[in-house]
Amino acid sequence: MRSQLAFAFGPTLSPSVTTSPLLPETVAALPLASSFKPPSPLVTSPIPPATAPVSRTKLLVQAITERLPGARVVIVDTRSVLLSQAVKNGVRTVRAHQMFLDANDVVRRAVGIYLSTGHAGAGAVVDAFIKERTHLLDYAARPLKRDAGKGAVHDLDVHFAAMNERYFSNAIAAEICWGQSGPQSRRRRRSITFGSYDHRAKRITMHPVLDRLEVPSLVVARIVHHEMLHERHGEAHDDGGRRIVHSKAFRVEEGTFDGAVTADAWIAAHLEELLRWRP
Repeated sequence: MRSQLAFAFGPTLSPSVTTSPLLPETVAALPLASSFKPPSPLVTSPIPPATAPVSRTKLLVQAITERLPGARVVIVDTRSVLLSQAVKNGVRTVRAHQMFLDANDVVRRAVGIYLSTGHAGAGAVVDAFIKERTHLLDYAARPLKRDAGKGAVHDLDVHFAAMNERYFSNAIAAEICWGQSGPQSRRRRRSITFGSYDHRAKRITMHPVLDRLEVPSLVVARIVHHEMLHERHGEAHDDGGRRIVHSKAFRVEEGTFDGAVTADAWIAAHLEELLRWRP
């Protein structure tokens, strides 16, 4: 399965309530609002806290089967079906894109509620979660163009080559590209994912918000370096089955980036501006 590993800043998403219906097979992306207050179904049926570490897959399955007892949950890796369900021979099968493995408790509960009741507010939570990740999926299913890493301001191929030579002895073989922005809402986003690494495709996708004159080259290089570390370190799982994407060794090597403190400080100081950015 493809694993999308992110360099992200910002608090947990707070999606908005809307009455727009969702598509039956692929969940459509709807606007996000910072004033969201979960409807009562999202509040009155929390998932009981686990007494031992639980994998993200089990947490997602638990959230769905709590609302749809007996359902068979399949994690998929396609662009055409992000969230769907069907009943055949009396067995309900739910297909959920692997992006939902990285969802928080609110989003997981919303998935279960939407699938079981079609609740519009829960659907809006799911749509907002997908919308924030659209740019990470854009190139996942097709070959990159030759100039996919060349932006209006920053050339990712130049950054990648420099990082590869300096920190990785030219051992990293990933592709790199700028993501594409989909339809934008005027409403304020609450979090942002600056970069993602796809293990199966060995591809780094960078958020277009970074391709601006205001963004220092050091910041772009910092995030490129972070994503390249994902190829070197891969994935691991702890004793409880939870996925570990930023291991201790990963963090130690990440700290060797020259200028990490300065780059992270710039991101923190300009986070509100980056969250407000629209193409």
